[in-house]
Amino acid sequence: MVELIILAAMSLFVPYIIVGAIIIAHNGRVKINKDHNYRPSVSVFLPTFNEEKNVAKKLNNLLSQTYPISEILIFDCSSDNTVKIVKEYQKRVPSIKLIEQGKRIGMARTLNEGFRIATGEIFVKTDCDSISQPNALKELLANFGDPRVGGATGICIAEKGIEKYFRKVMTAIQVAETNIDSTLIAHATSLLAFRRSLIEPVSPDSLADDTEEFLLIRKKGFRTVIDTTVISYEEVPINYLTRRTQKDRRAQGIVKLLLQNIAMPFNPKYKKYGAIVLPLEWFILVFSPILLIAFGIVLGVVLYGVHQLLPFVIYSAIGILAVKKSNIISAIIDTQLSGLIGLVRAFAKRNANGMWMKAR
Repeated sequence: MVELIILAAMSLFVPYIIVGAIIIAHNGRVKINKDHNYRPSVSVFLPTFNEEKNVAKKLNNLLSQTYPISEILIFDCSSDNTVKIVKEYQKRVPSIKLIEQGKRIGMARTLNEGFRIATGEIFVKTDCDSISQPNALKELLANFGDPRVGGATGICIAEKGIEKYFRKVMTAIQVAETNIDSTLIAHATSLLAFRRSLIEPVSPDSLADDTEEFLLIRKKGFRTVIDTTVISYEEVPINYLTRRTQKDRRAQGIVKLLLQNIAMPFNPKYKKYGAIVLPLEWFILVFSPILLIAFGIVLGVVLYGVHQLLPFVIYSAIGILAVKKSNIISAIIDTQLSGLIGLVRAFAKRNANGMWMKAR
């Protein structure tokens, strides 16, 4: 039985060592040829749903950016005072355009509507509960001075709790992917930009619309990159269960996207993106959680042989530490939990129509 545990542990840790080595080897400065003299016109897409507490602060933040914005497209289906606040801003800022929706149609469909009516050369997506540094938009757009770049995203920083370390882990992965070829995951909670000439509508039922657009752009041969100088701060969920809801459905959307594009990994057409980046994401979000379950079952059987209550005690302690303790290890465990739940939800086809309730 001990030999079985050792074999299971080796099968688990060897892939982790390989993945960790890839991420570490490609971290450091992001390799992007930015050009601050590149001055494209910009359309900012801002979806709102009952954001009366955040919308004024968000608009002030956008209007204080050091780069001029051609238009701010606000798509709203609120039942609170969000529209009233936006209309007050419209009186003095003509570039703000309010599109009132009669009912919720889902983020993916709303994003496609934004794609359809935007006029700027660069389409920027952002969320109402995030605040960006004043130079964030300017730095983001400089990435498009490189004609090979089709999409760019910034980073969101959390100042405390497990979210702080989760963001560090995700940023390290995205930096490595960018330096290898292109990153898959996009962050609308920061500032997220697409070259409008490359945009394609996303699936109406998409649960990860921004990441799906990144994938579509990379399919066309253009890079999608993360810029760590583009910094935003996002409202952190007030409790663990709310945060869990956000992370799990996000993971579900990305897992669903990976499954829909199962022919891309190891396809020579996509070079290092297909050979390294997508297999990396498959391992983190799909294979790694399965390996952890297999190892946990084997370990549980052995612990049960020692004492019937031992598996319950050990796994309960691990669960409590994962929830209460904030460090890199707990963030990695948290990522794996999201991947596992996202995988189950993807196969169960939860929220299959692309609609979900606000969790904040």
